[in-house]
Amino acid sequence: MIAGATNDNLVKTAFVIAITALSWDLFGLNPVVLANIAALCFILPFIFFAGLAAFKANKQPPKKWLFILKLMELALASIACFAIVNKIGWILLICVAGFGIQSAFIGPLKYALIPRLSDRDEILDRNAWMETATFISILAGTLLAANWIVSSPYLLILLIIILAVIGCLGILLLPTLKGRSESVQQSLIELINRQRKDQRSMSAIWCLSGFWAVGSVWLTHLPILATDIWHLAPQSVGKLLGYFVLGITFGVIGGVLLKQQGLVRRILLGAFAMVIGSLLIQISNYTIASTGLVLTSAGGGFLALPLYTLLQDDLTAVADRIAVNNIANAYMIIIAAIASMLTVGLLGLPLVIWLLTLSVGQLLLCLYHRSNLSFS
Repeated sequence: MIAGATNDNLVKTAFVIAITALSWDLFGLNPVVLANIAALCFILPFIFFAGLAAFKANKQPPKKWLFILKLMELALASIACFAIVNKIGWILLICVAGFGIQSAFIGPLKYALIPRLSDRDEILDRNAWMETATFISILAGTLLAANWIVSSPYLLILLIIILAVIGCLGILLLPTLKGRSESVQQSLIELINRQRKDQRSMSAIWCLSGFWAVGSVWLTHLPILATDIWHLAPQSVGKLLGYFVLGITFGVIGGVLLKQQGLVRRILLGAFAMVIGSLLIQISNYTIASTGLVLTSAGGGFLALPLYTLLQDDLTAVADRIAVNNIANAYMIIIAAIASMLTVGLLGLPLVIWLLTLSVGQLLLCLYHRSNLSFS
């Protein structure tokens, strides 16, 4: 799973850097437009294929289905490497969309596997590893692709292929489990309407989606924070990404240590930490502001951990819940991106104020859903 998540970000970042820094031509379109098209190509499959992804995660034997998806990743990785060698932007963009489709199918399956392979008291710890590994993969894929597509493209190609092969081999270590023969495929609307009846898990989904929306805005605007607000060198963006992932890791560790605390208390504590961290970035001192960055991401990691664990308390519903969660994540990320363009880009609201507003919004979202989340 870690290898696959890293490959996603290697290919996405390679495409963005290729059309911006390396000026690859793609039908004469503006690089900013292409970067947003690439983002949509990756995220929209999580919506379009949610119903089918949940059905396959339930119906198919997990090991067999995962191996098929990993073979798909290996094929996409090979095509992406061909595109990088020959500097063919449209093929690399197709690969970005392909990785989005593959990731959309893997998401429900990997979270459904955790409770099947773990004792109940181990699920939160396994989620902690999953959450930390996901953000480390994002960081590693982003940094390596950004550097190597420019200076060492053949090293990048080698890494993409190696990770895809490792992913295929890793599936062989999984135990053989049966699929659920009684599983019935649902349309997207049916899947959502059925999930909406479960108010507790829907509240967890909305709180998680808020976290992903806030996190996506932070990650998108880190270069602006670094150069325009904190007046750092462009090379410092990698350090700030490291701080962000470090904060997530701290939050996850804290979530494991405090797992005996009440669910709502942990979620609200995490949301409150995000607000405090966002307040700290209002201070022009870089040391204090970077502490705020770490605290904000730590709060997000802390609140997300018990929410994912909540979605896994029913083995028969995990895949459906994660599929709907992926839809909500995509929806909230797109809304947050549009809102950011309007408020910061067009209306000129200071970025640090906007980031604080989003964190306050996350706290209010968690407060709004706390009664549903407290149901046993």
